[in-house]
Amino acid sequence: MKGNPIVRNSIAEFEANELIIASKLYKEKLSGQISEAAYYKTLQRMCESGELVKIAKGTYHLPKVSKYGIVPPSEKEIVTAFTENETGTVIGYSLYNALNLTTQIPKTITVMSSALEGLTKSIRNVIVYQVPLEFSKEITSMIHGLEVLQNFNSIQDINYSAFLKFSEELALSYNPEIFEEIVNTKTYKKSTISFLYEILNYYNVQNNLNKYLSALSEYKHPKMEELYEAARV
Repeated sequence: MKGNPIVRNSIAEFEANELIIASKLYKEKLSGQISEAAYYKTLQRMCESGELVKIAKGTYHLPKVSKYGIVPPSEKEIVTAFTENETGTVIGYSLYNALNLTTQIPKTITVMSSALEGLTKSIRNVIVYQVPLEFSKEITSMIHGLEVLQNFNSIQDINYSAFLKFSEELALSYNPEIFEEIVNTKTYKKSTISFLYEILNYYNVQNNLNKYLSALSEYKHPKMEELYEAARV
């Protein structure tokens, strides 16, 4: 019980329904003040008393109470916990929808984040994948591009005109150093890199992506002429 006030004071700094990632809080603020065993024992006791709610393994929140009972964190609050301060970004159908590439509404929200310890975490309808990057504006933009290209063939009801506009913006903002940083951290398919190579060359953007590709291989992805033809239909 001796460690309780230390932990309680740190927990009290959070807002109701703000996600508390236990390992992160311990490492950043409490590791020099209380043993890890005592820390997690305190969290357990706080959950048992109703002061704290465990929403997933290693993840908690202070309860937000309405006249109908405890209100769980919204998807937006969960996503914020893993994307704020350049720690992550939303990918998947939520991204494609935000880019107007499709009108399909996702059943789950997928997040790529450096704020996660462990490879994956599922919290309600949010799935989080760990990628140890600092998600600056430039890195996030390039990741969005690579994610769209990698999953192009599986995006339902894709808007070809919107995709062509997106491709042009991707080409104009291309930064080789940012690309290198990303592919040195996260693996993308050769066909995805070839697709980007196709787009950059179409818009006359200088690049050296051919070093990632084999001249003997034919990578499966649409050609820009085909996409313009599809947009006219």
